Amino acid sequence: MTLLPRLALGLSLLLAGPAMAQTLRIGIQSPPSTLDPHWLLNLSNTGALRNIYETLVARDAQMQLKPGLALSWQPVDETTWEFRLRPGVRFHDGSPFTAADVAASFQRVPNVAGNPNPYTIYLAGVAGVDVVDDLTLRIRTNGPLPILPTNLTQVFIVPRSVAEKGNAEFNAGTAAIGTGPFRVSSWSTSAPLVMRRNDDWWGGAVPWEGASLVPIPVDSARVAALIAGDVDFINNVPLQDAPRIRDDRRLALFDGPSVYAVNLYMDVERANPPGVEADGRNPMRDGRVRRAMSLALNREGIARQVMEGYADPTDQPAPPFIFGALPDRAVPAQDLAAARALLAEAGFPQGFGLNLFCSPNRTPRICQAMAAVWTRIGIRTTVEVVPQATFLTRRNKRDYGAFVTAFGSLTGETSYLLGSQLHSVGTVPGLGTLNFTGLGTPETDAMIQRARATLDDTQRAEQLRALMRRTVEENLITGVGLLRSVNAGQARLTYQARADEEVLAVEVRPF
Repeated sequence: MTLLPRLALGLSLLLAGPAMAQTLRIGIQSPPSTLDPHWLLNLSNTGALRNIYETLVARDAQMQLKPGLALSWQPVDETTWEFRLRPGVRFHDGSPFTAADVAASFQRVPNVAGNPNPYTIYLAGVAGVDVVDDLTLRIRTNGPLPILPTNLTQVFIVPRSVAEKGNAEFNAGTAAIGTGPFRVSSWSTSAPLVMRRNDDWWGGAVPWEGASLVPIPVDSARVAALIAGDVDFINNVPLQDAPRIRDDRRLALFDGPSVYAVNLYMDVERANPPGVEADGRNPMRDGRVRRAMSLALNREGIARQVMEGYADPTDQPAPPFIFGALPDRAVPAQDLAAARALLAEAGFPQGFGLNLFCSPNRTPRICQAMAAVWTRIGIRTTVEVVPQATFLTRRNKRDYGAFVTAFGSLTGETSYLLGSQLHSVGTVPGLGTLNFTGLGTPETDAMIQRARATLDDTQRAEQLRALMRRTVEENLITGVGLLRSVNAGQARLTYQARADEEVLAVEVRPF
């Protein structure tokens, strides 16, 4: 009964100060777990750290590429890209940004010891970096790599003076030096990330003297803090609260399409994966069982009722509007009779038992809806929501036979999804890094590698769509629904929701 008043009081004491024009207070659902820009790739980290660090190539709210620390880029030949860097940029410590810093940052990415989810996928295919001069960089690749500029939207640049520092030095703040609109003032695990304005930012005037990312993981508490005025802006608005926020004249709702898809991942490799009770067999190895599980889903109902209209139905694991996806694919209707028939045809007329592992962010209600319909066709399903602190660790150890999580195609191209999750593990450096279900065949591996090496955009799109079509039709990765980016703020703010769901304080602006 006292949680919300105490939270409001704590936020007021912590963040007390002049009106919004001075400090922007953002309540976030999931705080960053690190200040190291190359450690543990996930939305909570990249979304927060992009306020501090920058990349050679940037993205706008609709995932379109635009110049960042690089003004321009072009291929010199089939295995060389040249990047012209932005002059006059300085790091937070006052040192000038040069090509040598880029080279040192790229060198650091694969060498951060013990990294549970590295950024190496974005440098897959890079053979070397040549510093031509302070503002010119050439990147050599192992073969044609047309997606290099897209991938580099995810690789943060640090000064070469800290590139050999470890995760601990970054988390202590001593190495947390970027070129972005804000610099670190203070941070510790589960405490606010307090930042102050970088007055020398090359991108123009920053509208806030400071910005604080305040962890408020409990949905009701985050909304309460916004209503009370203890924070100015919140992300991941709970769906049940969206209508009342939209109708409150003191507040504004900012929502739009997201690149995050809720996906079902099924182990297709092991004979007896965790959480499956089928007399020592793995039903999910059979494509008919996977198709039955997909056909049983009421995706329209999940989007409109379970997610209250803040999701869109799909059966592909990436949004249809990104490069290489299937833009005109019809979403299959629920067909329980066909699903039961497929289970019987596959040798499971009585179904089987399944423990569905579920990530905690925005997916538990969807998991419960999936479990309910699967139980109706004989797949006796229980749901285990795994705490965020251990979800990725257990996934990486392959503790799950079937799991649901939201995945974002953050490059705006399906090559990231396909290369990291559909490609075989351990055969090509940087590919298969997020494959925890045993997917991958020599044929699909060759198709992925060919698409990644095709410079012609039209041909590459066709190749990626063929791979996506196979993924969907064989239910190798099963799309369940597309989330929407839903944020809210005080009515005196303006903001355009980003498809990548990152919240950049510099883009939240006063009227």
